Amino acid sequence: MKLNSSSSRPLYEQLFNTIKEAIDQNTYRPGQQIPNEAELCDIYGVSRITVRRAIQDLVDEGLLERKQGKGTFVARKKVARELVTIEGFSDFSKQLGKKTSKKVLVYEEIKASKKIAEDLQIEVNAPVLKLLRLMYIEGEPFTLDLTHYPIERFPNIQEHIFDYESTYDVLSNIYHVDMKDITTKKTITGIPASSVEAEHLNCEIGEILFNIDKIVYDKNKVPIHLSTFKNLTTVIAYTITT
Repeated sequence: MKLNSSSSRPLYEQLFNTIKEAIDQNTYRPGQQIPNEAELCDIYGVSRITVRRAIQDLVDEGLLERKQGKGTFVARKKVARELVTIEGFSDFSKQLGKKTSKKVLVYEEIKASKKIAEDLQIEVNAPVLKLLRLMYIEGEPFTLDLTHYPIERFPNIQEHIFDYESTYDVLSNIYHVDMKDITTKKTITGIPASSVEAEHLNCEIGEILFNIDKIVYDKNKVPIHLSTFKNLTTVIAYTITT
C-alpha cells in the first residue's frame, strides 16, 4: 500500500493516519508488534526518516510503545479499577459500559490443599470446585481468574455455574448468600508471567503482572470463596481508596 507522494499532506502524516486507522480497525491489535522500520518502508514506499517521524508521533500519542531490543508494539488500553470494590467481574464490567466475555479454561472438583483449606476454613482434602476463567474486555484478555468454592457449603455448585452470567448470581439466587453484605481480604503483589499466563494474557514471559489474592467473607465472617486474579500492569490503572 504505497502512500500518495503527490498529495499536499506530508508523507509522515499520511503514514501516521494509515497506521492509526489500522490500530482502530484492529488490523494491529493491542500488544501486537508492528512491522519494523525496513518493512514499513517497503510496505508504504517511504523513507526511514518518514517512518521514524510517524512512529514517534504515534508513540507520543500513546498509540504505540517501544520495547528496547524487541521492537514497537501497539499500546494496550488502560482500564481504571478500584481495588477495594467487592463486586464481581460482571458488576465491574457493567460499570465500565464495555463489552465483556469469559472463557472457562479449567472446571473441576479437587481436594483442598492445606493452604486452600486454611483460607476457606475447611478440612484438608475437603471437596472444592476449581474454576479458572479468562476474562475479556472489548475482545482483549483482561484477567485470569482462579477461584475455589467449598462444595460442602455449596453442594452441586458445579451444576449451576453455567446457568448464570455471574457466579455471584449463583451464590445469591441458589444459595441465598447476601452478596451486598460481604467483606474481602486482599493481598497484592507483582509477579513475572509464566509461559501459560503469557499465552492467555497475550504478553511476554516474565512481564510483570498484578497478582491479587482475595478471600471473600459473608456477613458472619465465614469464607465464601478464594480467588486469585492476574492482570497485566499495562492494561490496568489501579486506585486504592479507603
